[in-house]
Amino acid sequence: MRCARRAYHAVMIRFDPAVLASLRRDLMHRGRNLATLLTDVLAGKQPPELAALLAQRPGKRPEEVLRLALDQVEARRKLLDAGDDRYGRCDTCGVDLGAAELGEMPWADRCRAHAAT
Repeated sequence: MRCARRAYHAVMIRFDPAVLASLRRDLMHRGRNLATLLTDVLAGKQPPELAALLAQRPGKRPEEVLRLALDQVEARRKLLDAGDDRYGRCDTCGVDLGAAELGEMPWADRCRAHAAT
């Protein structure tokens, strides 16, 4: 319990509560959009928004790409809700991604240097 409380406190120090609320809202919005896209793909539709996601993961089926993106959003949301200090840090090197970067992409899990890996 003490470690979880310390981690939550660390995230709270790094981010203002209003910023945390905004990041969570944006994560939830992204998750809803991805879930809608997945529903459309499973219904046989090819939404135009899908092209950008498919370009990031060549060779994967659309539903795989969407499920991976949903998993990423869910993992980030869980870290944020738990107050885990790993939220907002690169999974590879641990560098702080910063509020500005997360404001653009709150589901980010890698810094620019490791984004392609």
